[in-house]
Amino acid sequence: MRYLTELSEKAFLEAARNVPYQQINSDLFPGIDLWIRRDDLIDPIISGNKAYKLLFNLLEARKQGKDTIVTCGGAWSNHIHATAAAGQRFGFKTIGIIRGERPPVPSAMLQDAERFGMELRFVSRSEYRRRNEPDFVGSLGLSGNDSWFVPEGGANAQGAQGVRLLGKTIAATSPVRFDECWLACGTGLTLGALASSLPKTTKAVGVAVLKAERSIAAAISEWGGYAVSSKDIELIADGHCGGYGKVDESLIVFLGEIGQQTGVVLDQIYTGKAGKSLMRGCSQKQQKRGVLRRQHVLLLHTGGLQGRRGCK
Repeated sequence: MRYLTELSEKAFLEAARNVPYQQINSDLFPGIDLWIRRDDLIDPIISGNKAYKLLFNLLEARKQGKDTIVTCGGAWSNHIHATAAAGQRFGFKTIGIIRGERPPVPSAMLQDAERFGMELRFVSRSEYRRRNEPDFVGSLGLSGNDSWFVPEGGANAQGAQGVRLLGKTIAATSPVRFDECWLACGTGLTLGALASSLPKTTKAVGVAVLKAERSIAAAISEWGGYAVSSKDIELIADGHCGGYGKVDESLIVFLGEIGQQTGVVLDQIYTGKAGKSLMRGCSQKQQKRGVLRRQHVLLLHTGGLQGRRGCK
């Protein structure tokens, strides 16, 4: 297992270039040549797309002499978890603004964050809805003089810069020329920024993991310059299993089957939903057209395996 031990673009790029691509031989995905890029392995704690979205945020904070990273998220936020771990690793204080009241027993993710040294500040849901307003951090009594604010999910210019680095890395290291690249979508930043940096021959396909198709589509356009109707990008809106954090029986069955057949463990909030939607798409195409041209498809593993502890 590799660890990100140095905060520099050069060291990170070397780690990203060494992320493995795993070819998947499974009857769950008929008619395609499926590969999974294992960005869950770029670091065991600061993993997946969260690592890419944090890289340039941390570098900018260090450049500006900021010693504290402030960010926000929910009780099971992978972004909160990764930010706390990165702060401990690279010498930043971290403050997490958490949606809702502090529960009697915090989630396993929040317990980890506190162990990593993050100060947690719980705010009401009405206060939290103001998280994208310019004065949000100041209204909570946090000075911007010594701190760098990273929006929920790492959705800012530095986060997009990191995702574009991922797209360029895929273009440089792909074992085959991929026709499609599938990934889970939360804020929409990763899909938008990735689509703008993948090879022109690769279509980016995002699976929304929550009921927010309109806002995700707007973010795609903002961060990638693409409309969802573009031939280069597609957003699948019905793969969320009922909403963010929702899990149904078919998803549980899929996670078990792909794990048993391939040895790849997927989380139930993000990559699992993207994989299940891809499986469904393969089946539907076969039913409509019979034998298809064998497309090369890449599924991005965006990490978040620590979140499996929330699956009951």
